[in-house]
Amino acid sequence: MPLKSYLNKYLRKLSSSEREISFSSVTGRYGKFTLYCILGPKENIVHLTLAADKHRKALQQLSSINPHISNRALQMKDFPYHSVFQDYFSGKLSDFPISVESPFLQAGTDFQKKIWRCIKTIPYGTCITYKRLAELAGSPKGSRAAGTACGANPVSLIIPCHRVIAVNGLGGFAGGLAAKKALLVLEHAGRNSAISPGQSSC
Repeated sequence: MPLKSYLNKYLRKLSSSEREISFSSVTGRYGKFTLYCILGPKENIVHLTLAADKHRKALQQLSSINPHISNRALQMKDFPYHSVFQDYFSGKLSDFPISVESPFLQAGTDFQKKIWRCIKTIPYGTCITYKRLAELAGSPKGSRAAGTACGANPVSLIIPCHRVIAVNGLGGFAGGLAAKKALLVLEHAGRNSAISPGQSSC
């Protein structure tokens, strides 16, 4: 089912529950990191990324579904998960106590969903290769497709795709390689680990 269908389904669910169909977007700056988030009703995270262009595209996809959808810019101080991400980026938090209901997640292909589930099992402070990720998802020859699925991840950090690297380097990352390397260094430092971002712990 295409993304538009899942977005419509999500909006119908909100309408039937008599919730206001409104979204909030917030840009949060945490040291060297910039986080872009879209929140739905009940403070539900719909989309989360470190890439501004990916954030803009998600907002456009939401607004194109229904002209009555409102989106307001939320100040960082009013972001309900500000303290959670502040703790993560300061090395105090290794696991996000956040559940998400996202049509962007639901619209993933079966393979993408399998890859995203596998990524969620990668422990904090460790990393695996795209090749190993594909093997875990049952597609030993699908390392390239696994990389594409990582790039399509709609909730960065909560699904920690930055922990997936290439055999001989960092690989790609929607938020930029500098951010990916910094995230890995942050997590390794948080665990007092000697693993370098260019290596796999698995």
